[in-house]
Amino acid sequence: MNLARYFFTAILVGTFVFSCQRPLNLGGDDSSAQADWKLIDTISERLILGLHATPFEWYAITENEFLRFGGDDELLEKRPLQSNFGVLGIPALSDNSFVRLTVDDDSKKVVEFHLARNPSQIIKIPVDSLLGTEDSFVDIEFLHGSLGAFSSDGTLFLLPTTVLPGRYHVMLLFEVLHNASHTEFASVKVVKRVALEDLSSDFANLKSIKFLNGNFYVTAQGGAWRIAPSGEPKNIFQQWMLDAFSWQGDLYATGVSSFDLHKSTDNGLTWERLNQNSELKYARTAGNYVFTQSARGLVPQQMQEDLLRANSIVLPAGAMPSDAIYYGVIFFAGHYYFSIGREVYKIEDIVVE
Repeated sequence: MNLARYFFTAILVGTFVFSCQRPLNLGGDDSSAQADWKLIDTISERLILGLHATPFEWYAITENEFLRFGGDDELLEKRPLQSNFGVLGIPALSDNSFVRLTVDDDSKKVVEFHLARNPSQIIKIPVDSLLGTEDSFVDIEFLHGSLGAFSSDGTLFLLPTTVLPGRYHVMLLFEVLHNASHTEFASVKVVKRVALEDLSSDFANLKSIKFLNGNFYVTAQGGAWRIAPSGEPKNIFQQWMLDAFSWQGDLYATGVSSFDLHKSTDNGLTWERLNQNSELKYARTAGNYVFTQSARGLVPQQMQEDLLRANSIVLPAGAMPSDAIYYGVIFFAGHYYFSIGREVYKIEDIVVE
């Protein structure tokens, strides 16, 4: 399944109605002039699926390329990635590793662990080999955000699978170890199978996986879970939840209802409904702002300080083709970076309409 099919599958399940209409600039000439966007010189061959910022470099990834940029946006590496037989889902990125899901020449799915700064080392794990002792079938769940989530130090990776005959989700917790310079893998292995039997394998049930303030968070139509680095799960919501994010020391969770914004001040152990109508849906935090997308791939908006209302962003003039898809938002070296289709733009501060 290529990215286009994945994107339109999301439409069919009712996640969103994709609008092909170019965003309107309601701020007039003044706001457009203030929005001093700079186009990064390198343009990728295919749609950019994600951006990631490290303290010293930033990355972009597509179905067939991995690109590294330095502190002055100079291109350090443009690495080709095998894509002949298919690439599924959105790759997961961290400072030292990234994970993608491919299809081999036998039409079998393969989980690939790559090093960010050494293209010669790739660990390929056939999905069939991840079968549990009580399972007759295992598959990777990729119809949500990125394939999974890395811990903040990159040594843990949580990958969602569905199994038969149980028909529920099993989260595979990988330990990812490198040498001291992060140029070789020391070990990549599953250290815990976290069975979420209340999270059914129904189509498009899973919504997001994040690592926030020391724990993993899984949101779905069937509820939400907090998973400790040890693999211990805790069910924190029973209703349909969309996303979770960290902001100014606290945690927040968004639901399918606009009145379902929750806040936790004890690192996710307990949650309080804020009982205010919020436009937050799928959240990204970068720099001084929280950004929201009503569905992944649509134009991001900047949330106001109260996290209730969203402002439209003045985007680069002429940079929004009718089929543009927006997957990446990061903050690096004092600038905000947005991926728009196959291009990346940066700006020192966000200008809203």
